[in-house]
Amino acid sequence: MRATRFTGSLFCLCLMLGIACGGGERRAESPSPTQTDRSADEMGLAAGEGEGTAGAEEAPPPAPPPVTVVAGEHAPIEGATPTLRITQPRANQVIRTGNAIVRVQVTNWPLEAPQGRHVHLIIDDEPYIAIRDVGQPLDLNALSQQHLGHDLAEGTHVVRMFPSRGHHESVKDAGAFGAVMFHYRTRTEGFEFDATQPLLTYSRPKGCNPAGERVLLDFFLTNTEIGPEGNRVHWRIDDQEGDITQWVPHWIENLQEGEHSISLELRGADGTPVPGRFNSTTRTFTVASSCPS
Repeated sequence: MRATRFTGSLFCLCLMLGIACGGGERRAESPSPTQTDRSADEMGLAAGEGEGTAGAEEAPPPAPPPVTVVAGEHAPIEGATPTLRITQPRANQVIRTGNAIVRVQVTNWPLEAPQGRHVHLIIDDEPYIAIRDVGQPLDLNALSQQHLGHDLAEGTHVVRMFPSRGHHESVKDAGAFGAVMFHYRTRTEGFEFDATQPLLTYSRPKGCNPAGERVLLDFFLTNTEIGPEGNRVHWRIDDQEGDITQWVPHWIENLQEGEHSISLELRGADGTPVPGRFNSTTRTFTVASSCPS
């Protein structure tokens, strides 16, 4: 009887203490949660955070900086200001036979070859041709074939010329500019050009330009001035645009490699185009890591 009571008392004590007595099995305890089996929401993490980098997407490259056009300063002129005058052909001359010949007089601007000071010659609205010797007559037929890749077309043409520095910045003085309209074989019906009216002559950029360097933007103005309250030169490069209100050399910065389009247009203070055959010009040029010499 005493044994039975002792056994019962011991059993009750075990129940009170939560201890398994005898040879019965213990119930397995539930494991405490760890970081590996808790959800991202329970841990306060965004989806995918904390995962290895193998499945992470690479960040896109940063966008290139926008193209900008900044004003520069005139390169100084040593000595007297250069002048230029076209003496042949005469204004409105009809050249019936032979080639179209240009003669020009340049003072205070000794030309240099193969690099250095020269003269820009522009036939109509084609890219300029660098002239480094004006001591001999200039054959426009030969120059057009050699530098522009085509014959000089029959009809009415305009030749414009101005001195240029070795890096192709124009000499910006009214006396350093010449323009003449003539007719080669025949007259072009409806061709109008008045050399006394406001005129924008496009010069740079041109051709291939080295990558990583700023690109010269340059032009010549005749019979007009530009300023914040007056006429201005509107530029558009690819999909960006702006106004130039100082007649100084400008520089294009942040151009990426490849082909680019540029437009220059002479506009009034209200933004409307100033009438004139050559007052709006569109060209293409390239930027490359290696340019042909």
